Amino acid sequence: MSKNIFLAGIYHETHTFLGEPTKLKDFIVYHDQEIIIENTGNGSPTDGFIEYASQKDWNIIPGIQMSARPSGTVDEVSENYFKENIFDKLKVCCHTIDAIFLVLHGAMVSKNHDDFEGDLLKEIQGFLTKENLSVPIVAVLDLHANVSENMIKHSTCVFAYRKNPHSDARETAVKAASILNDLFLDAKVEQIHLGTNYILPATGVGTANDPMKAILEEALKIEKNDPEIICINVMAGYSYADIPDCGFSLNCCTRGDISNAKKYLDNLFKILEAKIESGYPKENSLDEALTKINNIEEITKPVLLIEPADNIGGGTPGDATDLLDRLLQANNKGIVAIINDPESANACHRAQINEEIQLYIGAKFDVFHGKPIFIKAKLEKISDGTFELENKQSHLASMMGTKISMGPSAVIKNDQVTLLITSIKTPPMDLGQLTSQGINPRDAKLIIIKAAVSHKDAYDPIASQSFYIDSQGLCTSNLKRLPFKKIGNKIISLD
Repeated sequence: MSKNIFLAGIYHETHTFLGEPTKLKDFIVYHDQEIIIENTGNGSPTDGFIEYASQKDWNIIPGIQMSARPSGTVDEVSENYFKENIFDKLKVCCHTIDAIFLVLHGAMVSKNHDDFEGDLLKEIQGFLTKENLSVPIVAVLDLHANVSENMIKHSTCVFAYRKNPHSDARETAVKAASILNDLFLDAKVEQIHLGTNYILPATGVGTANDPMKAILEEALKIEKNDPEIICINVMAGYSYADIPDCGFSLNCCTRGDISNAKKYLDNLFKILEAKIESGYPKENSLDEALTKINNIEEITKPVLLIEPADNIGGGTPGDATDLLDRLLQANNKGIVAIINDPESANACHRAQINEEIQLYIGAKFDVFHGKPIFIKAKLEKISDGTFELENKQSHLASMMGTKISMGPSAVIKNDQVTLLITSIKTPPMDLGQLTSQGINPRDAKLIIIKAAVSHKDAYDPIASQSFYIDSQGLCTSNLKRLPFKKIGNKIISLD
């Protein structure tokens, strides 16, 4: 017999230290059948669920889906719009559904909710209770979710990405859907949550490195060896949200004795503590990095200068000029960089191709990412900024699907730098961002990357070396620079 599954989602990673709120206009919003039409084949977690549901002949009842790039606290209009729409739809269909499937991020903060997803799940459970209903609620979470007790208490099972960069986002949704299918056969499961006192910077939670690597490997062994364990989620957390639940956590869904699940989580926590120093990696000063680069006898492949303080995938504006300015002042050449600057992009669109233009680039979003820098260069290309991902499993697909818009964009070039100017901040997670604009990153000597970990699948294969640079910006790896107020006694640095 076919199952009726209510499908909805909201995806936002909220950087609470950014001054500009995230508004409704910043979200991509789909209603009803739009959710299925727009997501089918786009490589997203929702696409993964749709494919699995189709194979099982499930009837999807779509509600509302909202997604936005990482940015500031979500405003009241947006949070109310989502909740009004999801509950209006549930009121109509709730007595015909067999389950609820939610595609979430897990690190959304709104004006009235520090724990938006936890509060949402609590409201959904309260609504179902009033309607005398009990159906499974399964949710997909991003690995960077700041998981709360409410998220675990008010869901049947959450299942999170296992990789960072998130090349497994779509397959995670497929696995979560298969868990839901098993729940139809046996719904007797229980979840347990273990929060920790550690808030790790984005640079410390790549899954190819410890502590995440060691903990995930052990969690996988537990899942394989204990058939009663449905899943163990190793949650890196998102460190730029000033909320009580910010930080690293663990959770488990089991059919067995909950005390055994607790022992497993306690043991995983011990691995975290044993490897914790790796979670707070040290960064180079630019001078240190350039000294090392200058001592390389021959550079045959690009050197990456990673700028995590302006990590677009973490929410910052992508217009920091600190690193680029210092490279230019030091007379470096062969630089490839991307700056998000709608004003400069518009100026380029008013000019003529091959015209020499003069611009003040970047640092226009706030006062935390440097100062505008003067650049004189030739205008090489203008475009609408739309591109297809070269890697359909790119981290970016988990956020936006496989067709990406950077807004009106331009490429300018002088004897030092080839610069892509965008109008919509776009995380550097796929080489198609550059190649679509006529830039071959493999020809560069130095590439500035505004990311922490999410760039690695795209850029590491073409690079000779990478250097993480300590620079200005609100995604700084030095969390002591940020004015936390709500995290209590949590640990943000080993220093």
